[in-house]
Amino acid sequence: MRLKKFFLTILILTTQTLISQVKVVLDSVFSPSLNSFKHFHIVLPENYFKTEERFITIYLLHGYTGNHYDWINKTSLIKYLKNYNFVIITPEADNSWYTNSPVLKNRNYEDYIVKDLIPYVEKKYRVISTRHGRIIAGLSMGGYGAIKFALKYPSMFFLAGSFSGAFNWEQIFERGQGQIVQSLKDAFGEKKTEHWDRNDVFVLVDSLASINLPYLYISVGKDDNIAGLLESNRKLVEKLQKKNINYEYHELPGSHTWSFWDMEIKNFLRRVSEINNSTW
Repeated sequence: MRLKKFFLTILILTTQTLISQVKVVLDSVFSPSLNSFKHFHIVLPENYFKTEERFITIYLLHGYTGNHYDWINKTSLIKYLKNYNFVIITPEADNSWYTNSPVLKNRNYEDYIVKDLIPYVEKKYRVISTRHGRIIAGLSMGGYGAIKFALKYPSMFFLAGSFSGAFNWEQIFERGQGQIVQSLKDAFGEKKTEHWDRNDVFVLVDSLASINLPYLYISVGKDDNIAGLLESNRKLVEKLQKKNINYEYHELPGSHTWSFWDMEIKNFLRRVSEINNSTW
């Protein structure tokens, strides 16, 4: 019995030590772009409370049907962060495709991220408020959003990551059904217009010069069975290669699952640290 209590005490102390190295805070910001308050989580590293330095921020975007709790609750992100000095932001963006809706009022989710959330974070928290202090990444819908932001706002980010990026949203629109198609209609409109092109990563790549673009990290599971998703990742990489845009591409065992995204956030944090240490 004493031995069991001893091991239980060790387990509790170990857990408390791991948790104490980072602090997870639920915050909210009023967004004029949405005309509402939006919640987000911010994860602060242990050194945030020990120094006066400013920290690199990683904005982690959720996928379709997801929310700002996903990265916190469905991966081992907090455990992985004990080895790094990054501030993490997990926004709430509904099923918006991180896009300004051309049909719905107060549904400007691209502006929410760029014009409302990022300035709020940089005013309130001790983070680096320049391009070299900002990273954006996400899974599925959020992977698409992260790469889109990197291509549309290259002066804002020095690195972007996509895990199972849903760059095939036009195919989903044409072949899908139900709520996901409605979300696409809300985000992009029912017919192809200039708004589609402004939010199509393939069109964006074709229109950009490779100078001063963020470094891109792209990964996808070899067994991802979302129609057209794997092919769309390969197509994007081909375009990046032709344009001489700096990127790395990982086609790994796995599918459209949290086990894949858990593995990839661990890999991504390691690569961010390596890239940061080699360029600063």
